[in-house]
Amino acid sequence: MCMFISNKNKAFTLIELLVVIAIISILMAIVITNLTQAKAKSRDAKRVSDIAQLQLALEIFFDRCNRYPAIETINGADVPNINDSCTAGTGTVKLVDFISRIPTPPIAGDYKYGVNANPADYVLRAKFENYNASLLEDDLDGSIYGVDCSDSVSATVQNYCVGPK
Repeated sequence: MCMFISNKNKAFTLIELLVVIAIISILMAIVITNLTQAKAKSRDAKRVSDIAQLQLALEIFFDRCNRYPAIETINGADVPNINDSCTAGTGTVKLVDFISRIPTPPIAGDYKYGVNANPADYVLRAKFENYNASLLEDDLDGSIYGVDCSDSVSATVQNYCVGPK
């Protein structure tokens, strides 16, 4: 007895394959979009942390030297000069004594440092990728010591500025 097995019912049709591919494509688009937003938020969190570390180091330097460090341009970004020093009661004090290196921004040019001519005041700025109303209420607006601290809501970049505590 010869048995013939029909393969007709065991294969997927072209329409079924296209539907499955379309569903997988839609799911991948959703996942990639959420992943991109999560990465941008994590970069913004790094910026806040970096600015806080710099701010603490600048305040300690000011406490010892009664001034803020000068500006140094590294890779097109104005940052505090890590080798700036002063003579304090116990010897030479450098900014590098309080922070081992100037933090590197996630995207080049995100950080900017400005100091006034008398070095008794400064401003640090980070550019955010996502709008965050609570962090942008920093009471600094406009151009301060050559640093743009405008808080206008923009689809591309938000400025977060801090000054002395």
